[in-house]
Amino acid sequence: MPFLGNIVNFLAVLIAGILGALIKRGIPERIKNAVFSAVAICVIYIGIDGALVTAPPVAGVFESAGLVKFIIMILSLVIGTVIGELIDIDRAVNKLGAALEEKFVKDETGRGSFAKGFVSSTIMISVGAMAVNGAILDAVGDPSTLIAKATIDFIACFMLAASLGIGVAFSAIPMLLYQGALTLIAMLFVSAIPEATVTYLAATGSLIIVFIGTNFLGITSVKTANMTPALFLPFALVPLFDLIGLL
Repeated sequence: MPFLGNIVNFLAVLIAGILGALIKRGIPERIKNAVFSAVAICVIYIGIDGALVTAPPVAGVFESAGLVKFIIMILSLVIGTVIGELIDIDRAVNKLGAALEEKFVKDETGRGSFAKGFVSSTIMISVGAMAVNGAILDAVGDPSTLIAKATIDFIACFMLAASLGIGVAFSAIPMLLYQGALTLIAMLFVSAIPEATVTYLAATGSLIIVFIGTNFLGITSVKTANMTPALFLPFALVPLFDLIGLL
């Protein structure tokens, strides 16, 4: 059943965000801070683990598949970030988060953290390797990867919502739209998407997740939303590398 994994993942994030927000008031600040740090470390691990995915073999001038992956990841992140900065996706997403906050958060004590929870959670659960691969597998009726992802997302979003509030629950909507779009595309063009493209896309997205974790810890202040165009660059770079004989 196509889209089953997407539906399970959506419900897991939505429920986790709501439950976490409900218990937010009852958790002492020191415990919230400790949990937030724990979430950050887990996010960094998820990002690093996804970025280390094994690259597919290459037959071009490069001898190392890892080197090709490294080059495509760098080009994707650099070019994608420039595009994102020019468009200023971060500003648009934060404005959306602020608008939702204005509409749904009436308590002044909850203001400010809504947009942060919405933006951070949206990127964290949408751009990793499991999101990409799971969405494609869901197109052929295999929801197992997205169901496994739903378990991880439930725990991470619950803890994140316990710190930042209900904004995390709203991240289920853009996640569903993103993964659902990937599933739909895969259903239409699954045979035309090279394995290498999926691998490089997932690995690049995982690097963005690392920045989310370091942002949580206060180590960096990267506008991760502005890096998201990097996810689409492998669709252009892989055919280009293949055309000029580098793959």
